[in-house]
Amino acid sequence: MTEVQTSRPDWNESDRLAALAQYEIMDTPAEGEFDDLVRVAAQVCGVPMALVSLIDHERQWFKAALGIETKETSREIAFCAHAIQQHEVFVVEDASKDERFAENPLVTGDNHLRFYAGAPLETTDGLPLGTLCVLDTKPRELNDDQKFALAALARQVMSRMELRRALSSQRANEARHRQILESALDYAIISMDLKGVVTSWNEGAHRILGWSEAEMCGRRCDDFFTPEDRAAGVPEREMGAALTHDRGSDERWHIRKDGARFWASGEMMPLSGADGAPIGFLKILRDRTEFRQAQEALRASEEAAERDRRLLVRELEHRVKNTLSLAQAIVSQSLRTMTSPAEARKVIDERLVSLGRAHDILTESNWAAAPISTVIANATNIHVADQSRIAAAGPDFNVSARAAVGLSMALHELCTNAVKYGALSNATGHVEIQWSTSGEPGAAVFNLTWRESGGPPVVPPSRKGFGSRLIQASLSGETNQQNSVEYLATGLVWHVEAPMFSIEEQQ
Repeated sequence: MTEVQTSRPDWNESDRLAALAQYEIMDTPAEGEFDDLVRVAAQVCGVPMALVSLIDHERQWFKAALGIETKETSREIAFCAHAIQQHEVFVVEDASKDERFAENPLVTGDNHLRFYAGAPLETTDGLPLGTLCVLDTKPRELNDDQKFALAALARQVMSRMELRRALSSQRANEARHRQILESALDYAIISMDLKGVVTSWNEGAHRILGWSEAEMCGRRCDDFFTPEDRAAGVPEREMGAALTHDRGSDERWHIRKDGARFWASGEMMPLSGADGAPIGFLKILRDRTEFRQAQEALRASEEAAERDRRLLVRELEHRVKNTLSLAQAIVSQSLRTMTSPAEARKVIDERLVSLGRAHDILTESNWAAAPISTVIANATNIHVADQSRIAAAGPDFNVSARAAVGLSMALHELCTNAVKYGALSNATGHVEIQWSTSGEPGAAVFNLTWRESGGPPVVPPSRKGFGSRLIQASLSGETNQQNSVEYLATGLVWHVEAPMFSIEEQQ
């Protein structure tokens, strides 16, 4: 009868395969220790066949096999593929009567397998790599002692695999260490006696410090410490720290043969004799001058970035305060001149939307500046369905954030008035916006003219409202601008003139 086992949801296949690969055991030659373990497992369980089976993603491969000639089978037909899904020893007493295996080629074919028992080979993380299993062509059972023994032997297989991996890692480390020592031209590796007298000096030390081994052997290590460190007893302190704490670390300036200084990171460690008593020191130095210079450059860059950040924060605080002040003025002044809450809300909404659109343009350019053509187009293109009724022309250049906001607000007010009372209030009127620059660099002047035509007769306002004041302060209140509004028979004309330096982006 087949024992019912519990499947295991505590691992995933990718982790299991990765763990198996770390052991580097698949397809390796036979090893006596594994052969001995399968022989003992077969004897304990009284069966003719036993395996150390490892499961990769498409096959089971036998590291050791007794009573079976083949070295591997497909994972699809492997009993062990089921065994690694269980927590305990997986037992199939008669495979021909088990619906999971009755049609398996290992059961129906020449192998005539009937009995199977497998103990998972688990890593310390609980990942099953395969099984230690026993097999027979006859149905049979295992008693509790045999199951315990099979599980114990499986642990011995894993212990052997762990030892094998550790030895392989140790050999690899030793080979790597030998290679490092043989080719460590970037490191000065120096041995000294207990008094600090140099006893060996590698080629890396020659390249970094300048002295040859013949020149340095027999001399004290003080020669490559700076005069101030020698006076402060730094070499002796490093040797004392190595004896007390098993190593002395330092990062400091050192001296080359030609007197040049270089920044080095170093370690000093005690060398012990066969009896464990210290017999000298090993000093390892690496030239880190470029790294030190890079650190200093990075520190300077970080300090500069911090200064820029503080400037940016102050600038943002200033801009936010200005924006809030303008929004507050829009709300308070609009409420003062409107006759109803509905009218006030409409005017305030329109003015704030215009302010927001101006800020959108500036945001796209990191609030540094904006093209004047974009500012003008953005401020006028929502007021009429037929954009051909507003014609704008002039040279393109970047205007400052203050000028962009002021010009946007002024053009918004002009468009609003034109739609309500002026050239854009009927079907035939037009607006022409022209701007230009003139004069020499440093004394150049900006001119912009808004001209309406084809609208109803112009009537000057009886009083100057907030909108008029926004138009008059078109370039953010620049005191040196000339600003005029004329109510001509042909239509309203607004003209503004200001020095270029007051509105243009400053490089």
